[in-house]
Order: sequence, then C-alpha cells, then structure tokens
Amino acid sequence: MSKCEVADTLSSMKTREVTDKLQDWQKRISETAKTAGKATDDYVHENAWTSVALAAVFGCVIGYLLGSRRD
Repeated sequence: MSKCEVADTLSSMKTREVTDKLQDWQKRISETAKTAGKATDDYVHENAWTSVALAAVFGCVIGYLLGSRRD
C-alpha cells in the first residue's frame, strides 16, 4: 500500500466515524424531542386552563416588548 492509499483509507474511516456519530446524535435528538413533545401534550391536556393562561401572559409580554421597541 502506498502512502496515498493509507491516507485515503484513514480518511474514509474518519468520515464513517463522523457520519455514525452524527446519525447517533440525530437519533438521540429526535427521541428527546418526541419525549418532550409527549410530556408537553400530556401536561396541556391535564392543565388546559393553566396552559391557556400561561400562553396569554407570554403573548402579552412579547407584545409589550415588541411594542416598546418602536418608541
């Protein structure tokens, strides 16, 4: 094997390792997002009025902050 062939082999190995790690991270993030989404859905169904009130307060705060930027 020449030096170029060895370098190409090492490069492709590193590329595979990086690809595998990225796919693993993507899988973990996807699972975490699904879990968080499910927990949020359960919470909102169990506490509907609290969720509506929090959304209204959050919307008012954001509206106030955006409105005060114009002055």
